[in-house]
Amino acid sequence: MRAPLRGFGLVELMVAMLLGLTLVLALLQYLGGSRDAWLLQQLSARQQEDARYLLGRLARDIRAAGSYGCLDLQRLLPQGLPADLAQPVRFDQGVLTLITGLPVQVAVEEPQPMRAADFGARWLLAGDCQQRVGLADEQALSVMPGDWLLPLRLVEYRQQDDRVQVRLNGNGNFETLIEGVTRFEPRFALAADASAAGVSGRYQPGLDEAEQERLRSVRIALELSDRSADTGRERMRTLVFRQVTQVRNRPDWGSDE
Repeated sequence: MRAPLRGFGLVELMVAMLLGLTLVLALLQYLGGSRDAWLLQQLSARQQEDARYLLGRLARDIRAAGSYGCLDLQRLLPQGLPADLAQPVRFDQGVLTLITGLPVQVAVEEPQPMRAADFGARWLLAGDCQQRVGLADEQALSVMPGDWLLPLRLVEYRQQDDRVQVRLNGNGNFETLIEGVTRFEPRFALAADASAAGVSGRYQPGLDEAEQERLRSVRIALELSDRSADTGRERMRTLVFRQVTQVRNRPDWGSDE
């Protein structure tokens, strides 16, 4: 006689299903952890890239703030230095304002009218670096053959909620550069007097017009976080960045500190 066929009993089937479910849950947990780690890695990389972009842009603008090349505005401008140009670095009511120059080369064979708007700038300087310099904002400026041109932009940076924003030439609305910002703090280092090259004392939070000639460097503190506005929690530690940039508004100043 053949032995009777036997299958799985109810208890055996339940044990097998429980073991299978346990393995599936363990696999899902492993995959979920790997996915979370990958997302955090991507978030950290994106925030570091955002910080590099913003700090690089700030360093470029800070270095050029108040740098007018060979054009001696104090001596050559017949109407004197405008108030805005006398204070090329300002920090007022949370807005960091910089007046930066972008030299351009334009060859003209005869006097030609040009405007600051032609170069996306707020003001336009032109002169021969010896006896003549002209300055115009909205009006046309007569550019002579051999003149050195310097368009000047007014750049404003501010922190609004969790964003750092920028505005050019005082026109229109602020545009967002990066998000996830919990701290954006400029500080300023001064020399003991206008002729000294080194910094005297600590970085200070403010800067007035009388201190412009003693300004030597600007330190930017930047902190980025993924903290949720709803829960107040963050998945990763806050990233902290600090950058010191030397202001090159005198020809004898060197590179960044």
